[in-house]
Amino acid sequence: MTTYLDTNLLVRHYLDVDDGVATNLLFMEQNEVPFPITDLLCLEVRNAIQRMVYESRTGSARRTTQEAAWAAIARFEEDLEENVLLQRAAIPFPRLQQTFNTLSDRHTARHGFRTYDIMHVASALHLGCTRFMSFDKNAVLLAKLESLLTNSPAPQL
Repeated sequence: MTTYLDTNLLVRHYLDVDDGVATNLLFMEQNEVPFPITDLLCLEVRNAIQRMVYESRTGSARRTTQEAAWAAIARFEEDLEENVLLQRAAIPFPRLQQTFNTLSDRHTARHGFRTYDIMHVASALHLGCTRFMSFDKNAVLLAKLESLLTNSPAPQL
């Protein structure tokens, strides 16, 4: 079984802002390492960590300093380089686009899925993943609709 990790889980893990929830989920899945990490995930994780710094300055309850962000990004990049926990996984864009279009046409009009939710689930499907781990209820719903196992209980359809 291969597990796809969504951005929110990775950000919570690398920023240590989750009281161990994301880290515990990662350790539960350790028999499946390394986890595949797409170029999209690399870009989104880095930006999401920097966005946490911005949100800290604009009233977010979570506080993230620029120093903590740089340290989190460094740990993420180190894990990518080591290929033990994380491993880069290339997806040709035309193939990803085909899967994206299929998922969008099949589900968005009914459920209102966002672009990144579809991109991540399409990536998981393209990579042959059987489990999708996320804290985003919409992404989890889409994963479940596509018969992926998730870390969340069955959503209300």
